[in-house]
Amino acid sequence: MWDKREYEAYIKRISEIRALSTPSLSDINDADEYRERLRSNFIRIGELATENRRFLDTRLFPILNSEEAIDDEDKKNLNDFSSNLINAENCENLDLSIAAMISERLTSDAGKSKDFEGWICQLDSQIEICYELMAMTNRIHSYPNISEHYRSKGFAIGRTFMKYLDKDAFLQVKDIELREMILTNVRYSVSFYDGAYGDAEKNKQQITQLEELYRTAHDPFYRNAVGEDFDWIYYMFRLFQYYVLATENNNAAGFCREQLELLYQRTLEMMDFWEENEKYIEEELSETEDRAIVDLAFARNSYLAGRMTREEYFEKLLKIYDNRGVHSYGSGEYYTNMCVPVEMIALVEPEHITAKERKWLYSLYQNCLSYAFYMPNNGSMIEFVDYFYKIIDNFVEIPEGMTFEEMMLQSFAALHPPTYVHTQMVAKITECLCTHLVRLMPEKLMGVLDTKSAGEVQLKQKEITEFAYHAALCHDCGKLSIIDTVFIYGRRLMDTEFDLIKTHPKTGYDLLTRHLSTRAYADVALGHHRWHDDSRGYPEDFKTIESPVKGVIDLVLCADCLDAATDTVGRSYNKGKTVDEFMGELSEGSGTRYAAWLLELFQDEAVKRDMEKLLKEERKKQYEDIYYLLRDISLRAETG
Repeated sequence: MWDKREYEAYIKRISEIRALSTPSLSDINDADEYRERLRSNFIRIGELATENRRFLDTRLFPILNSEEAIDDEDKKNLNDFSSNLINAENCENLDLSIAAMISERLTSDAGKSKDFEGWICQLDSQIEICYELMAMTNRIHSYPNISEHYRSKGFAIGRTFMKYLDKDAFLQVKDIELREMILTNVRYSVSFYDGAYGDAEKNKQQITQLEELYRTAHDPFYRNAVGEDFDWIYYMFRLFQYYVLATENNNAAGFCREQLELLYQRTLEMMDFWEENEKYIEEELSETEDRAIVDLAFARNSYLAGRMTREEYFEKLLKIYDNRGVHSYGSGEYYTNMCVPVEMIALVEPEHITAKERKWLYSLYQNCLSYAFYMPNNGSMIEFVDYFYKIIDNFVEIPEGMTFEEMMLQSFAALHPPTYVHTQMVAKITECLCTHLVRLMPEKLMGVLDTKSAGEVQLKQKEITEFAYHAALCHDCGKLSIIDTVFIYGRRLMDTEFDLIKTHPKTGYDLLTRHLSTRAYADVALGHHRWHDDSRGYPEDFKTIESPVKGVIDLVLCADCLDAATDTVGRSYNKGKTVDEFMGELSEGSGTRYAAWLLELFQDEAVKRDMEKLLKEERKKQYEDIYYLLRDISLRAETG
């Protein structure tokens, strides 16, 4: 048996780690203080992570991995722990992977012991965890099988609950609370259609299920079977939400005209329902719901059903957005702050962008970045990222305004400063190495910018070095889709989490190829975790040897590893290596992980001297730069 205080301490440490990795600027006076604050914070993170690993390895994992039955007291503690990891006060989804492990074990135990009540309760917990994992992985479009795994699992749990919605089966469940749980989770299972874009069959199934639930909610049988205490107003409110939010992102799901008409009619019903139950909503749901969500859904579904012109719809969106809570960070507020921009961006035709659109797009992007800056320490960070990433995913470049590269860099700065600094450092290291490589071994860069000889490489030195620099800046852009996994400092990554980390090169490739300004850098993002000889690394199906920018890929791979190895601020729970120590790593991996010529390059006195100087001075400068960048973002947020 383990002490309840142990898991409470774990939750407290995870919450502290989240805040430490993105410190507020409110009590920091200058760039040096900011850099030292981050350094001391990451030292503290290292200490907290050690405690967390001890707790997991010596207390939690032995219980979960044991073949012995878990006693009732530990079951209660585990259930409380799992619940708090997902719904901890002011910070949701603290540790989904651990919650999932607990739920899997307790569900299995309940099934084996034929504990029906315990089994239903565990399925209730498991369906929520599956949804959160599906929502998080929906962003990873380059590997749809990951989110589809959780979607399928959620649907399977939903079908289990649906079996008990049969009237005869429902009456056989004697416990009223279990009946309520079955009704609630059959409704909740509709949420697993989220992100299933472009699938006409799933759209049909979703509409059919929604309509069945609509009839269930009006069936006197179920109203009598659960008694007077069941909150039917809340049930109907959530059911209407599934209807009206199904068309998010300008009907990305692809509902047909007939389906859009039905969704529009249900939206009208929800508007009436809100008016009829306004007092209840204000008293019971004010912390999570905002009228603007309904107004947005009404405007969107009116437009999609042909009841509103594009111009009228845009004006409605603009009005809703202008009335948003700029400094409010509850569920309803961040939905309005982030979802309205997504809908507005969806109306833009990138090839025919107007001067007016350029102006308000730039303002939207700046507002979203300012809002994002305050999110890590204002709760619901993970849920917020789902909406913020839609901005990245649907990003429209503004000619002479904001490029994808600029948006990506500022997003890292706002959400995760260490990744921003890492990106800048990799770019500077790559630039330095590329300059020397052109001087010493220009033939290694043949193919870059269509060069066909060493002489052409030397003639294009400036252009090639600039190309390598920007390619390195973009190398990690795919991490924006998994920024909540990047946030995991408090323990070792699970295998499933490392699988998510391994998706970022392909996601980066897909993002970069969408924009003319970054398309040329896509191979570098895709290949920067592949070994030089293509024998290991990820993604396994990409052969860097076939890429015309192979030399730059090798440079970025080296720069990426060098920065990680020598960083003493953002990774200060590990002691940074010296350049000489890193050269030992180069020697060990020469010809396999690293290009053999990299070791020769580092042995040049000028290269080694420049690299030592860069590592000593540049990281300090980058932390100064990000401090002032965040000050600007913060100022914009404060002034609205």
